[in-house]
Amino acid sequence: MNNNYSYPESFKYLNAFIVSDFVDMPIHIINGEGIIIFVNKAWSKVYNIKREFAVGRHVEEIISKYLKYFLTINETTHTNDETSSYTYHHFDEVSSQSLATLVLSERKKMSMVSSTPEDAKVLVTSTPIFNGKNEIEYVFTLVQDLTKISDLKEVLDAEVEKNKILCKKLKFYKSEQNNSTIIGNSKVLSEIKNLIPVVAKTDATILILGESGVGKEVLAKEIYINSLRKDKPFITINCAAIPENLLESEMFGYEKGAFTGAVKSKAGLFELANGGTILLDEIGAMPLNLQPKLLRVLQENEFMRVGGTQKIPLDVRIISATNENLFNLIKTGEFRQDLYYRLNVIPIKIPPLRDRKEDIKLICLKFLDDFNKKYGKNKIFNEKSLFTLEQYEWPGNIRELKNAIERLVIIGEKNVITSNQVLYITKPDGIEQFEPDDYIEINENLSLKEAVQSLEKKMITDALAKYKTTYKAAEALKTTQPTIVRKAKLLGIEKTYEQ
Repeated sequence: MNNNYSYPESFKYLNAFIVSDFVDMPIHIINGEGIIIFVNKAWSKVYNIKREFAVGRHVEEIISKYLKYFLTINETTHTNDETSSYTYHHFDEVSSQSLATLVLSERKKMSMVSSTPEDAKVLVTSTPIFNGKNEIEYVFTLVQDLTKISDLKEVLDAEVEKNKILCKKLKFYKSEQNNSTIIGNSKVLSEIKNLIPVVAKTDATILILGESGVGKEVLAKEIYINSLRKDKPFITINCAAIPENLLESEMFGYEKGAFTGAVKSKAGLFELANGGTILLDEIGAMPLNLQPKLLRVLQENEFMRVGGTQKIPLDVRIISATNENLFNLIKTGEFRQDLYYRLNVIPIKIPPLRDRKEDIKLICLKFLDDFNKKYGKNKIFNEKSLFTLEQYEWPGNIRELKNAIERLVIIGEKNVITSNQVLYITKPDGIEQFEPDDYIEINENLSLKEAVQSLEKKMITDALAKYKTTYKAAEALKTTQPTIVRKAKLLGIEKTYEQ
């Protein structure tokens, strides 16, 4: 570093106070006696306290009389190097003590989650500034709004729309979409696919939400493949599958002699993933006693093996996934709130198949092609079998659908997969109303024209009952809306539908 660097003459017009007023986050500074010497404009706006009223008063006076919102609890201190340390608080009770005055006594950087008068969640960080005599001259406090994290996805969605318009003009856009392992063209899934290249190039932690079987791990791998870490390891840890007494040693490794049977040292999965990406699947099942250690990894980017004394630096991108409601787990004390905020920087929710039925046909065709190749078959769906597959609710989501298609490819000698075969596998409610695909009863009292009209009436009636409108029924039956309207009137179908 060049210690002789001289700043431009114009820099004399700048100081920390001037610059802080341009920062859109609340900042206040106290001196060694706890007197507020400065608050920026954002601080005055958030707490609705004028600068001239706050400056010159003791910070505890402001906190106790006007705010009363700081929280305190058990603390864990981590030393970053020989000269600085960082303390993180997990909060259990309300306190009127200012974090800045706590830093004056503790003489180290500290951070805590708190609330504003409007009950917005904030992360308060106070940093001591020492003079040449190793005395605290000032304490600098920055307040970051955690509630804005929940708005991040909306901002990203807006950016995705802008990028989508641009990408459509580029030749590689189509090929990138075709190479995606995420199948579906529904609006919500398209939004998720458009979000992937935006978040993949960052190292922000991602929380993937969704029911079991919706493809959370597939999405995590898609993000990894599109990330700058794609040439580094991708490791999955299923927090629900590994026994609680083994999870810590599996995650962080152990040193020789750490416990009975540890005859040699072993690297953990976090260590093996260094430089790459790690997926914490079923994060809601992580034992409560391990959650502070994961929190420390997220904060400090380092960890220690079980039985170890040396801190190991860590550089990983963390993606977590769960099918549980973490808010409910926080309320019951099974999941730490501070860990949730660290994991939930960018939340992505994958909807279940029943909420995006328009994707089912495309997914079925993809799995059909995969299993035809795997088993040397040449199976195809007829229209009625695809229609039947779309009507099932698929409580097991894509995982259940994949298993069903594999079974449909394996069983049966005929190449055409019928709705009867689909119904045999899925057994949904109302199965009895469907007729076998390959069986038509010959009625000598009906002419061919009358039989065709009878079949048409049944198909149109079923489609209108399911889709409720003539437009959607026409799309399902591969015809036009005017044709459906005309035939429904001609065949005397009761009008319980919309145009």
